[in-house]
Amino acid sequence: MYSLPSPFHLRDIDAASDGDQDFVRALYRCSRGDLLHMQAEPDFIEQLIAMQQRTHELGYRQSYPQARQLLIERDGAPIGRLIVNPGAQALRVVDITLLPQAQGQGAGSAVLAGLQAHAAAQQWTLHLGVNHANLAARRLYARLGFVAESEDPIQQQLRWSAA
Repeated sequence: MYSLPSPFHLRDIDAASDGDQDFVRALYRCSRGDLLHMQAEPDFIEQLIAMQQRTHELGYRQSYPQARQLLIERDGAPIGRLIVNPGAQALRVVDITLLPQAQGQGAGSAVLAGLQAHAAAQQWTLHLGVNHANLAARRLYARLGFVAESEDPIQQQLRWSAA
């Protein structure tokens, strides 16, 4: 498992737990400000967000069937989700999402440092993608030593290596 400094902790998401599933739904919802601020009926927006989440989750499962889904916790309370996919000599961060109120408080840095330590111990590289518009995440990744590997009009693919 990936070791994090206190007060942060990672644990596997329990697919049978209503609490875990409710948190994942709420986390996805709050990450979709683009949809939440649409000029439409609230019921339509909620249905659209639910549909988008189902599509998003299905895409993750199809693209990364071996990925682990983990809750990021602070003092035992969930504050985010991490999806990581181990590969040959590499670890891919498929998704990392934090509640808005948990951002900028060290959780993202702690999670990534834990992944970097694990990757370094295995002599693996660490890979992830970041949207060009996500300036805060891009600054964090640069500060932690990630370098650009490739990009397209939407995302930049980043790599980190201990070597």
